[in-house]
Amino acid sequence: MKSLRFISAEAFVSNAEFARKSLSSIAHNLFPLLFKASYLLEQGEVIHDLVENWPLVDFNMGKLLGTTVDYQEDLSHRTCAVCLESCLTGLRDYVLNHPSPHVKRLKVVDLTERNYELVVQALLKKCYCPLKICCVSFRSDNLALQKFFYIIKLTDPSLLRKLEIVHNVRLEMEHLEILFNSIHFPLLMSLTLPARTFNVRRFTATDEQMLTNIGEKLGEMTQLTELSMPFSILTGRIQSLLSPLKTPLKKLDVSNCSLNHADMVYLANSFHVDHLEALDLSGHNIPDLYPSTFFKLLSHSSSVLRSLTLEDCNIQDTHVNMLILGLSPCQKLEEFRFLGNPLSSHALKQLFTFLCELPMLKNVEFPVPMDCYPIGITYPIDDVSLCRFDHQKYESVAEELKFILLQANREDVKASTPLFGSYDAAVQETNNELGAYLIKSFKEAVEKFTTSLNKMG
Repeated sequence: MKSLRFISAEAFVSNAEFARKSLSSIAHNLFPLLFKASYLLEQGEVIHDLVENWPLVDFNMGKLLGTTVDYQEDLSHRTCAVCLESCLTGLRDYVLNHPSPHVKRLKVVDLTERNYELVVQALLKKCYCPLKICCVSFRSDNLALQKFFYIIKLTDPSLLRKLEIVHNVRLEMEHLEILFNSIHFPLLMSLTLPARTFNVRRFTATDEQMLTNIGEKLGEMTQLTELSMPFSILTGRIQSLLSPLKTPLKKLDVSNCSLNHADMVYLANSFHVDHLEALDLSGHNIPDLYPSTFFKLLSHSSSVLRSLTLEDCNIQDTHVNMLILGLSPCQKLEEFRFLGNPLSSHALKQLFTFLCELPMLKNVEFPVPMDCYPIGITYPIDDVSLCRFDHQKYESVAEELKFILLQANREDVKASTPLFGSYDAAVQETNNELGAYLIKSFKEAVEKFTTSLNKMG
């Protein structure tokens, strides 16, 4: 829904000639509003003039086009060549037409461009352009490996603080070793790797050494405090990767990594555990496989833990008391996500009554109660069955849970059920990535089955 302010902004920029003449009399705080309205209407000339005269300290395309109070729709994934070109020419003219550094207020520009060729051209010209591009954060999305290796070298990796390699970038362990051997990331603080980067189920002796080498290279990144490796198969090898690190991790995502008891023992006793502010252990059968070790981990990290994600962990009604006991020391917890667990309405009410006691809690993502689904539903629930629940009953339960928060004067806590999880904001891209991951897994299973049949013959 559009606010009256946004509707007015649309009306203003729709007359490009009038809008361009009037910019000098527009309040500085309205520039972001006018920019989003111009982008929506593809008013390239207005965008150029807005950027050329940008009065604020930063220009962040993601924030400007993302969800805002005046217009909730996220436009950041909408490709508009005219708008992007207008942004770039506007930035060029901002630099060329404001010779005095005292006049310029703009300090940071974040374009987040989804166009590979355009980004490459911009990076190639950075040495000759008056507006210097300093890339401190880089996200590679749906990119061929050859293109990824080419563009990452252009970014000046020595300055990178954050590197995200996601969504169908086919980076496997051998490619990661080549990357770390050929490029150094001395300032890297945050690293996200794509699904299936590691798969220990088909490891050889050479692969074991390769994993050790990668762990040593991670250890050379002395600023690294955030590591995300979702959907890799790391059974029994988490210590090989994390023990060489010199700096304790503050954020760790090992969701759906098939960790075993030895992995959990290492995490619970490692020097990282006292510093973990965000932890994602989704996709592991915690109550049955390693309950005591998991709660030891929670106890050790409780003084700093702010975000905990336990989606699809087979947490059932019989485990709620145990979960409450484990979470009790986590008095700084701000986010708790536990979607996909087979919990009844009664168990959720019991859990919410406890969650009210966590003073810093701001966000809770809870599952659709099991009793809202047809009898006999199996977990984890597939995407087809995920939406086939009694919506009226769910709304009733959700209201009861919010009433529990209200009675405890905890209106500040946001409780919701994003059905397809919170793995990534780009849900469709994530589904595509996981779809490819599942197809690959199926292919490997068929190959093993064929090999077994041939041996029998």
